[in-house]
Amino acid sequence: MKIKSTLFILTLLAFSTLAQQSTEQWRPAIHFTPKKNWTNDPNGLIYINGNYHLFFQHNPKGNEWGNMSWGHAKSKDLLHWEELPVAIPHGKEYIFSGCVVYDKDHVSGLGDPKKPLLIAIYTADYPNTLQEQHLAFSNDEGLTWTKYDQNPVLSINLKDFRDPNIIYHEASKQFVMTVVKPWEYTAQFYGSTDLIHWKLLSEFGPQGDVDMIWECPSLLELPVENSKETKWVLALSSQGPYKKTVGMQYFVGNFDGKTFTNDAPKEQVNYVDYGRDFYAAIPFYNTVNKEAFWLGWMLSWSYGKEQPTFPWKGQMSLARTLSLKHTSQGLKLKQVLKPDLTKQKPSYEAKNLVLKGSKTLSGIKFLQSKTYVIELKVDATNAKQWGIELGDEAKENPELTRIGFDEKSQDWFIDRRLSGVVPAPGFDMIQSAPFIPGEDKVMQLVVDRSTVELLAQDGVVAISSLRFPKKKESVRLVSIGGELRIKELRIWEVK
Repeated sequence: MKIKSTLFILTLLAFSTLAQQSTEQWRPAIHFTPKKNWTNDPNGLIYINGNYHLFFQHNPKGNEWGNMSWGHAKSKDLLHWEELPVAIPHGKEYIFSGCVVYDKDHVSGLGDPKKPLLIAIYTADYPNTLQEQHLAFSNDEGLTWTKYDQNPVLSINLKDFRDPNIIYHEASKQFVMTVVKPWEYTAQFYGSTDLIHWKLLSEFGPQGDVDMIWECPSLLELPVENSKETKWVLALSSQGPYKKTVGMQYFVGNFDGKTFTNDAPKEQVNYVDYGRDFYAAIPFYNTVNKEAFWLGWMLSWSYGKEQPTFPWKGQMSLARTLSLKHTSQGLKLKQVLKPDLTKQKPSYEAKNLVLKGSKTLSGIKFLQSKTYVIELKVDATNAKQWGIELGDEAKENPELTRIGFDEKSQDWFIDRRLSGVVPAPGFDMIQSAPFIPGEDKVMQLVVDRSTVELLAQDGVVAISSLRFPKKKESVRLVSIGGELRIKELRIWEVK
């Protein structure tokens, strides 16, 4: 009986392995993915000694959410990532989202004072009981961590109280932690001079979008373009532009070392990204010249479990440099790719094109690698819609991802209704972002296999989306219902 039971179990395991075929055709080339298993929020983003470090929510034991620990990867250019061993494994507590700070002056008194010291502060989640903020420290650039023996460093005896993010506020000579009470739609600010003892400074909220819980806050000071001015931005993960689906919002205002003040009416909502697949972005700490940039988790809780990839599930967006830009609708967050993938000479370039209908970009072999950047500048049009189609050219049962602009609704869009595998209900939809009047109709599109990131109008419009194509693709320029005059088309191969 024992032998039969063993054979039965082995047979089940074999069938399970066969059922989950590797999907390397969908693994992005320049977006971080773990070699295997589940990942979600980026954590502890920091630059130190020539390396960008990415810690991330990770299940080291499986391809679904669970056993939450901190994974770890590093990169010298934000494109090529080396995955490292699990950084902070879970114990009785799950290791939820948080941040990493470079304690350059060893104010915490922890670790070896002769070596560079990193401090991680993260949410320790005791399932269905309590969330507290815990501390761990590292003297080897995040490879190994020691959990502080007097944790927690912050607790208010609340079941949901999470996602600490820390800056050093120069004017008030203190570290400032932003942490959220999700169901109260409240961000709290705490101050400390030693990273261990924290004092409540103030609270912000509820304002903006309060239809879903608040998570993963960050407070950052950003330059305002074409001025010497800076403004403070409070970013939060919550509901996005589509009801009951996650996204990110931001508030622009002032922070005096104690209180954040929103410049806009409290009902006003500013969304970071109008795609379904951009969440939990936080900025890097200790950057060169205090440059502000972040990356986010490129997936949605609506269908994260159903993402049809194996042996990994979940990926990060590309990094984006952040600033604020004056527009006809006030100050808007501007996001620009870091590094700039368009700095080099284009692999393909054409100017002053006139298009009616569609034109396949044939003879450009590198487009088949499915990792490239397209920039399109439009001069004028009387078309109803225009843009780019990725997909086959079949008249029956076509497979298409459509990216472009709708002249009637004045919206940028990514239409993935026919884009390939539909892993869950609601995935097959049009994602759209409103045009900001007064700006040029310019779109920059990054295609990296299963990921698509659209940055339009000089980066003040963003739409991030996944798709899972089944067929070989061609790339087409499309003008529907009229003529399109293209000022410039440039394409860069990303090797």
